[in-house]
Amino acid sequence: MRTLTASLIASLCVSSLAHGAHVDRGRLVLDKGDTITIVGNTFAERMIHHPHFEAAVQVAHPEHELLFRNLAWSGDEVALQPRPLNFGSVEDRIRATSPNVLVACFGMNESFGGLEGLRMFRTQLGQWLDQHQAMKIDGVAPVIVLVSPIAHEDLGPPLPDGRERNFILAKYRDVMRSEAIKRGALFVDLLRPMQRAMATDDGPWTINGIHPNDAGYVFCAEAMGEQLGLPLAVQTPEPGVGDPLVEAIKKRNDLFFQRWRPVNTEYVYGRRHRPYGNQNFPGEMEELDRLVSEGDTEIHSIAQEQAVKE
Repeated sequence: MRTLTASLIASLCVSSLAHGAHVDRGRLVLDKGDTITIVGNTFAERMIHHPHFEAAVQVAHPEHELLFRNLAWSGDEVALQPRPLNFGSVEDRIRATSPNVLVACFGMNESFGGLEGLRMFRTQLGQWLDQHQAMKIDGVAPVIVLVSPIAHEDLGPPLPDGRERNFILAKYRDVMRSEAIKRGALFVDLLRPMQRAMATDDGPWTINGIHPNDAGYVFCAEAMGEQLGLPLAVQTPEPGVGDPLVEAIKKRNDLFFQRWRPVNTEYVYGRRHRPYGNQNFPGEMEELDRLVSEGDTEIHSIAQEQAVKE
């Protein structure tokens, strides 16, 4: 009876975990209708313009009709995320997207604090992980995916060769890995595979040593898929030939960016919100919501077509 009861409990636990995104043996498992929200630094924000990871995930799960929302902000650090007047907290913005998976890209900006900044980074990252693992969306905490910075590429003078930077970046990467493992969060190491790629003649992979170009984002998408256990087939774009799915995602991303992060927030949230913004912008925001939703529908349709062709 004791064995039967234990087996029944284990079966129920597995069953409950199977609804919505969850982790199975270190592998990220996605479910129909999941939302993947991206936060973090410049690397994360530039995924808006180089959305190869989303494109591959959508094609790999065409029946899931997944939603991606990018809330990244260039310059963000794990404990430093300034926003305009009355913009609202980062946590409120995350909650508004109702994420099942929260992809967080940090470590690059913080690494400029050098070796002496490692202890503070560990403390702040641990606090961030604790806070967001305790964040319940409809009673369920999102799966946290912590993504390391990439390596520093040597592009030749006058840019630095990156050897010292890569030594420091590895230290910050190691902190991220250990804090993620300690809390059961998923971790993606982009530094090591990018270092190996940069040692070949296939580059360049970045535009300035630390920010990936389009080929760099294709490579990072492949590394993320491999380490998360997602069955991705990342497509390498042909020169001068646009991928309809990637282009549709870019279009949706641009609309969502205008929705959540309008250029002139002084009228939308700030000191000129009244009497101007509160008259004009609510209707415009509703229209942007509609267009974003239409964009998602188009993305799902193209992903399903491409999945059938494969």
